[in-house]
Amino acid sequence: MKEIVLNEKNETAVCLIAKVLQGYCETIYNIFERKHETAINILLGQMHSEILYDILIAHEVEVCRADKKYKGVPDINLDDLKQEIMYWHQEHIIALVLKNIKQDENEDPIYWKLKMTVNRH
Repeated sequence: MKEIVLNEKNETAVCLIAKVLQGYCETIYNIFERKHETAINILLGQMHSEILYDILIAHEVEVCRADKKYKGVPDINLDDLKQEIMYWHQEHIIALVLKNIKQDENEDPIYWKLKMTVNRH
């Protein structure tokens, strides 16, 4: 299990980071089911991943803005949010997704998950 420890006090930012990282992994897994090579190219290509993250961030920000319980969206610097997401992508997501999509076909699959812990300031 991979663990990400977020040192974040903004609940909305934590939610956005978690949903964007989860959405990225799910998107790569879905692409991999149809186009193995494309999924690997997106996962390992910095530019491709950044574009996918931009789309996921924009989508999740709109979802949060529409949901009345998330009031902190205007307070979030989206460039800083993306920078943090890209950091976790490099540190954990690439290795995690590769473990899940490049498994030995002769063994039962073992799916590795991402655990996110939040340290409140």
